Amino acid sequence: MRAILASLAAFAAAGLWPRTPLAKAIVLVLCIKLIGAAAMRLYLTAEHVEPVADAAVMERVIGVAAAVH
Repeated sequence: MRAILASLAAFAAAGLWPRTPLAKAIVLVLCIKLIGAAAMRLYLTAEHVEPVADAAVMERVIGVAAAVH
C-alpha cells in the first residue's frame, strides 16, 4: 500500500511542479483544456437558455412528409 501511495504522490507532484519545459507545456495545455471544457459546460447548461427551435420547426427540418398528416 505504501508503494501505491508513493507513486500517486509522485504523480501529483509531477503535475503540480513540473521540472522540464516539456512537462510545463503539457500542464499548461491541460489546464487550458480544462478551463475550456468547464466554460463550455457552463455555457451549454445555462438555465436561461431557451430552445432555438420548437416542435414545428424540428418537424419541418427533419422532413416529415406532408402526405402523412
